[in-house]
Amino acid sequence: MGRSIYCVVTAAGSGTRLGNPGPKALVELAGECLLHHALRTLEPLEGLAGVVITAPRDYLETFTQVAQDASLSYPWKVVAGGSTRQNSVYLGLQGLLSFDRDTGQVAADDREAIVLIHDAARALTPLEQFQRVCRAVASGCPAVVPATKLVDTVREVAGESFTRQEVAITPAGFTPDRSRLRCVQTPQGFAGNVIFAAHQQGREKDQAEGGALDDAMLVASLGYPQYFVAGSRRAMKITYPLDLQLATWLAQNPNRE
Repeated sequence: MGRSIYCVVTAAGSGTRLGNPGPKALVELAGECLLHHALRTLEPLEGLAGVVITAPRDYLETFTQVAQDASLSYPWKVVAGGSTRQNSVYLGLQGLLSFDRDTGQVAADDREAIVLIHDAARALTPLEQFQRVCRAVASGCPAVVPATKLVDTVREVAGESFTRQEVAITPAGFTPDRSRLRCVQTPQGFAGNVIFAAHQQGREKDQAEGGALDDAMLVASLGYPQYFVAGSRRAMKITYPLDLQLATWLAQNPNRE
């Protein structure tokens, strides 16, 4: 592929829903924390020029130690995340610009760079998913999102919930065509100039409204099309205790999905 690849690993979220008082990225999975798994997966990615890890401000030293213990071969650094995910990604992108530009690598904000945004909570995302996203960006797609098909029927809510016989009831509305819907995952991949421009423009909205749900939405607001590539069930987001149990089984069975 021959293009410089940069990655922001977002890891500043809390582990409250997992029952963990600290950062989610430090929750243990099969003997190592989620962040360790996420960073090690990137190790064989060809062309990786630098990785920035966004961490809670009070845990910078701890996250740095995790990265050091992982004995990573690629350049990396840890920066403090922000109050929202969008702000954390913005700070991570700025951190990518600090990697030495005298090494012959294309700068992260250049149109020829490939920039990945990845959630540490998707700790078991396979290397092949990173590679698919990178190949799609390299082919000329400005914004690429890995996604999986829905297995459940989805219904739209038609009104406010109410209670009858101590049971919460919500009226149902429209049923969208499931074949046209996808569950999006990470890493999301972008041409460097596109994702930097999107986050620069999105800063004011982030402060006013709490930010976009994901980075591809910011890019779409600039008028760029988004494209899907195949995702993986192994790239599940670990949010609740049951997710962690399933992820533990997946980690112990690397050839199953």
